[in-house]
Amino acid sequence: MQHWLDWRREGKRCALLTLVVAHGGSPRPVGSQMAVCEDGRHVGLISGGCIEKALVLDAIAAIERGENHVERYGEGSRFVDLRLPCGSGIDMAFDVALEMAAVEAVVAARAERVKAVLETGGFVRVYAPALRLVVVGQGPIMTAAMQFAAGLEMEPVAFSPDLDTLGVLRGLGFDGRPLEAYERIEFDRSTAVLTLFHDHDHEAEVLARAVASEAFYVGALGSRRAQAMRLERLAALGIDAAERIRGPVGLDIGARTPPEIALSALAEIVQCYRQ
Repeated sequence: MQHWLDWRREGKRCALLTLVVAHGGSPRPVGSQMAVCEDGRHVGLISGGCIEKALVLDAIAAIERGENHVERYGEGSRFVDLRLPCGSGIDMAFDVALEMAAVEAVVAARAERVKAVLETGGFVRVYAPALRLVVVGQGPIMTAAMQFAAGLEMEPVAFSPDLDTLGVLRGLGFDGRPLEAYERIEFDRSTAVLTLFHDHDHEAEVLARAVASEAFYVGALGSRRAQAMRLERLAALGIDAAERIRGPVGLDIGARTPPEIALSALAEIVQCYRQ
């Protein structure tokens, strides 16, 4: 959506494409969108690369006509040369008449992590807050977790007491903040909190805040013994977190290396989010 806005502010005409119906399997879920500029620039994936070139050309043609429409691709399409490998058919809505104010409202709402609604060509698209991963800790597992989260289209943000860790994360383009800033972030039902401390001095206060929040997932790195000790520390603070904190964190995939441990944690987060 931000790209659409940027292009419109350049004075360009644009189209917003939305996957509105999937007949059979689909590489992307219903509601997936793609923005296309009249000069051919585009962002977003619908089919994983199978029909994107055709979608761009059709979007440019729709922009020139100034007409919204719905087109079928794949099974049942009038285009016999465009087929999806999964054998399915998808209906795409092309909207070339969106008002900038409507898109600006959606972008602003998403920045504030509140629900937004956009009507596109007779269809209503609801935008829920993106899945956000809050990682607190330090070290290479943290870096890997942030990379996996970005690849999974989450909104990752990291908090660390370690300047070296923050330097690495910021060098990779991630949102890395000092641990003191953790007190200022708000958690909602689309937020997962993952603590990755080897030194557990900061852990109790970090977890206490996460446990009391609406975060749908709270996980902590460490062995079963470490989990028992952290629960004892929290209990001493009057916090019963046995049912709230997942530890040892992650799905049991036999993880040993930092990337494997991060992968197992992210897999567990996705599992909890989808259940």
